[in-house]
Amino acid sequence: MPLFDYRCSCGARFEKLQPSWRSPDPDCPACGASTSRMPPAVSLAGGARPPAGPDQAPTSWEATGRGDREYVAQWRRTLEHRERLAEKYPELSTRRDAVAAHEGRFERAPLTYRELAQRAAASGDATAAAAEAARSRTGSGFGSGSGSGDGGAAPTGGTGGSSSGGSSGAGGR
Repeated sequence: MPLFDYRCSCGARFEKLQPSWRSPDPDCPACGASTSRMPPAVSLAGGARPPAGPDQAPTSWEATGRGDREYVAQWRRTLEHRERLAEKYPELSTRRDAVAAHEGRFERAPLTYRELAQRAAASGDATAAAAEAARSRTGSGFGSGSGSGDGGAAPTGGTGGSSSGGSSGAGGR
């Protein structure tokens, strides 16, 4: 079914799926008057991409061109632009929590300090909380890539793969 753009004399614009290009133009949803089909928009190959985020930024002195001022300034402008876009489009925001453990059972779903503190709040024992988080990440799907981190990542709002935090840095990227 083709998607067409319509406009009304009242100023309303909308899109509507039609069974065929020969289908009659629908009435305006705002005022009920007859509408006219707008010419199709030009479609170009490719798409828009947001600017690079903190996960793509250099993490070492060597990666910044040995401290090249222009390169560092360009990255700062890029990251500031990304932050401004993230304020407008929350899906672009990158959640960055400090990682307490990222190896072994926590490889696919790192244990963040926030999750560790939430788990340890009742007992006050961080060691027992870490062991509990490790147990929650084991199960029938561990190692197969399906659900190994479901239990432990839920309390933190799904910080899983995007929370490099800083302890693992550029190691696996």
